[in-house]
This record gives sequence, structure tokens and C-alpha cells, in this order.
Amino acid sequence: MIKTFKNPIIVCVVGPSGCGKTTMARFIEKALGIPMLVSYTTRPKREGEIEGIDHHFVTEAEMPPKDQMLAYTNFGGYHYWMPFSEIPYEAPGICTYVIDEKGLQMLTEYYSDQFGILGILIKRDKALLEKQVGTDRIQRDLDRITIPEEEYNAIIENNGRIEDFLAESLHIYSNIFF
Repeated sequence: MIKTFKNPIIVCVVGPSGCGKTTMARFIEKALGIPMLVSYTTRPKREGEIEGIDHHFVTEAEMPPKDQMLAYTNFGGYHYWMPFSEIPYEAPGICTYVIDEKGLQMLTEYYSDQFGILGILIKRDKALLEKQVGTDRIQRDLDRITIPEEEYNAIIENNGRIEDFLAESLHIYSNIFF
């Protein structure tokens, strides 16, 4: 049985492009019923991406005022955000949010009195990332900030089999929420 919390819990999953953040969040959603928040962005849709699954793709004119945004970042020249209206407040009130390090810092600094903010870092060897996503997306990650590893609630290495990575993810969520 999943625990119920007084305030919504936002599990923030961070890591470099191609490390498995979204794969993990979707797996957790299916396995445990913990929804994955889908961010809004002004970035053009990439080939194969699906509206409402990968992101909500909108124009700058459709952006809400910042006081209606839980998190906001500008990454790669595009805006990314999550409106407060997307947070599940009903019991048990847990969700997963794939976010960058700046967004995690913002949530922790400004909203830790309203939400339980947990951080999970996914690490992947640079050679595996380059093979998977190419050097262009790796270069874009150079704009990211670094949060000391001891500030995360959990760290998962994703350098082996996908089954092992997902099993470790499930184990971590199960230990926290069940």
C-alpha cells in the first residue's frame, strides 16, 4: 500500500541528456501508478516526440506568468516550465518530475515548505551517452550546473542493462513510498 503524505511529494529526476530520466519516470508510472509530470516547452518538437507525452509544446505567447509556474528554466535557448495546476494534491500526492539541476535548486529553495522535494541523480558514462545521443546533445549539457552528490536522496548508475537500471529505480521508489 502506498503511503499518503500531508503535502505533495515531487521526486525530481536529474542527469545528463540520454541517461534514462524519462525512461525511468515512465516505468515508475506504469509499475507503481506514480504519475510523471510533463513539462511545457517552447522548444520545437523533435522527430518521434508526442505532444502531452514528451512535453507540451507551446509558443512563447502561450507561456503563463511566472507566478503560475512551479519551476522554470531556460535551457538550450528554450523555455521549460511546470504550472502549479499539474501537481497532484489528492492523496497520496506523489509525482515524478524530470527536471534539470537549476530547476531542482529552485524547487528546493522556494517550495520545500509546500512540497516534499526529493532528488534522484542518474549517472551514465560519457562514452555511453555520446553513443546514444551524440556529441551535440552532450555539448548542450555543458550549460548545466552541478549539485554535490551528497545533496541527492538517491543516485542511480545507468551503465549496464536497462533491466538492472529499472529494477534499481523500482527498489528506490519502493523503499521511499511503500
